[in-house]
Amino acid sequence: MIFTGRDPILRSHFRIGTSMALPAMAAGVGAAAIWRQRTGEGQDVAVDLREAVYNVNPILTPIMQHRLASGAVPPNDPVARSFTFTPTINGNLYQAPVGLGNPFSFVPFRTKDGRFMNITAVYPHLNTRALTLLDCPPTREAIAAAVARWDGEKLEAAMFERGVVGVMHRTAEEWLAHPEGAHLAKTRLIEIRKVADGEPLRWTPNPTQPLSGLKVLALTHVIAGSTAARTLSEYGAETLQIMRDQSFEHEVVWTDVNIGMRSANLNLQQPEHAAALNALIPQADVFIDSFSGRGIERQGFGIDEVTKRRPGVIYLTLRGYSWDGPWKDVRTFDMEAVSTTGFTIAEGSGSRPGFGPSYADALGEGPLPAFPPTLVLNDYIAGYLAAAGVIAALRRRAAEGGSYHVHVNLARAAMWYASLGMFPSTDFEVTDENRMIAPRTIRFTSPYGEVHRLAPMVKLSRTPGRWQQPLLTVRGSDRPVWQG
Repeated sequence: MIFTGRDPILRSHFRIGTSMALPAMAAGVGAAAIWRQRTGEGQDVAVDLREAVYNVNPILTPIMQHRLASGAVPPNDPVARSFTFTPTINGNLYQAPVGLGNPFSFVPFRTKDGRFMNITAVYPHLNTRALTLLDCPPTREAIAAAVARWDGEKLEAAMFERGVVGVMHRTAEEWLAHPEGAHLAKTRLIEIRKVADGEPLRWTPNPTQPLSGLKVLALTHVIAGSTAARTLSEYGAETLQIMRDQSFEHEVVWTDVNIGMRSANLNLQQPEHAAALNALIPQADVFIDSFSGRGIERQGFGIDEVTKRRPGVIYLTLRGYSWDGPWKDVRTFDMEAVSTTGFTIAEGSGSRPGFGPSYADALGEGPLPAFPPTLVLNDYIAGYLAAAGVIAALRRRAAEGGSYHVHVNLARAAMWYASLGMFPSTDFEVTDENRMIAPRTIRFTSPYGEVHRLAPMVKLSRTPGRWQQPLLTVRGSDRPVWQG
């Protein structure tokens, strides 16, 4: 294993480069170990932290440019000015019209009792629910006034009841005293549980990549689950993404995350569509479910059902919170996980004496609480953690047999970052070791046009990561069948 670069790279109290590099390295080392099992060949695995931070939020460069233009960041800041790469399609920034300029996004709204709330409404139905609950027009000022009429805990409870995605910002101590926080504190960062016995499943012969011959069925949306699927594709697995029929997805999410996989639309409430998914399961090595709650299970595709249809399957679940704790059914996004677990208050210097303020949100507001300088943090990191867990389970399956449940959640990831060590100040000297470098990128032609995006982050010396073809397909444009 070779790590290059060191934190602090961004102006954060947390080790953001390390937080991204370690999960990616874990997946890469696992893939290299499988390659050695299949071929006898070893190889080096390398990650550069100065490049890894781009992968925390691939559109970080325009965010930094906005901060510079708005005055949230000093114009001569060497950190903000070191960002150089923006992913594009036909030379234009990825499209995100519902997300950019959203009045809810990344704003700690103050409540009547002096607490702060985060509300995420980046999907049309969630925007409608939030505005209906708050009974206000869609402006930041109106939302702030509406939130200020509520006490924090009462608003959080009302949001949960009405299906609004949001939480109250908490300190780490408050979170550990909360029933869900206490439950998560007892769980592993990556949970791997053997759910059924079975004979070892041998690797197929003559691989060209570590996961050659494996098939991944990804019932995913948004970022974390699809990042796990994308990573398995990067190491050679055939990946088929199943999109919920008539569902909305941001173009920026689809075009950045869902690389190296085909995509089919299915409505599992229709018998013929459910039958099509059932027909795919007997050949699937990995089944991914990243939808909140137990919705997939209620439609007949839970862990028990899938493991019966496919002995030896690795069943991966990604959630906002725990699999079986008090908040197992609570909907959440990246921002809620960092808000409720203590990250944002620590980042905004509210819980640790002597900690200087960090850059708060994209408009320079704050400083308490403060989102990370990358704004989002958990999604891509959790995806790599999940991929590392799946790869570890595949190795166990080859050695001892059985079916496995792998679980990763955003809140547990957010609780992990502080354990890597924190910086008392966001002011630091920029040197060659922690100065951002130009990331490796790739260009390719897709149905959307010419895509210029980040290359695979982890470097394997014998089997360099490369996503399977097609690199990018139109969402839902494929039939629900395996290629191989």
